[in-house]
Amino acid sequence: MKKLIFISTGRCGTTRISEILKDKLPNHKYAVVHQMKFSRLANVLGNIMYYWNDSNRMKKYLYTCIISKYQEGNLFISTDPLTSMIIPKEFIESSEVCLVHIVRDPDSFAQSMYSFSRCRLKSLIAHNIIPLWQPGIWPFENIVNNNILNKYREVANIKNEYFFEHYSRSMNYHQVNMSDLFSTNLLQEIVNKWFGESISVTASD
Repeated sequence: MKKLIFISTGRCGTTRISEILKDKLPNHKYAVVHQMKFSRLANVLGNIMYYWNDSNRMKKYLYTCIISKYQEGNLFISTDPLTSMIIPKEFIESSEVCLVHIVRDPDSFAQSMYSFSRCRLKSLIAHNIIPLWQPGIWPFENIVNNNILNKYREVANIKNEYFFEHYSRSMNYHQVNMSDLFSTNLLQEIVNKWFGESISVTASD
């Protein structure tokens, strides 16, 4: 069963992409998900493995468990950035999986991520209390570090380099600019090329 997986640092429009695809694609045929159950845990474990033990066995177990309830009998589309660090090699090397790596300008990402960390209590807790919620940012740095925007720029670079290094060997890997997804026909072209499904994504979308 074909899978389309958007990978990103977060703050790359993935919520809106998910909303558009849910609206445009027949829901009896496609499972489109943005934030999956246990993906917050996957986010932390993915960052831990980045530093200490890049275990494909654990990635395969985690990722398969996380997506299992969504993909049965459906063409599967994930825009969940929290699982982006744990894509196992079995998915990377599969001819049935397309990986779309969304890249956002690091300065814009840093400002957006910092603002997002202040917009609700759960985000504030995640970014300040949970260790390794982001690689290279430690508890309470978001509050006390005057150079936090620079740290978030480093996060963008760390993750994007990791994604390219690990996922570009996929035969179906595509790196795209976030702005192109929202200013051109790129999203509908990706869906049409991969699934053979014709959708119309308008400027108002």
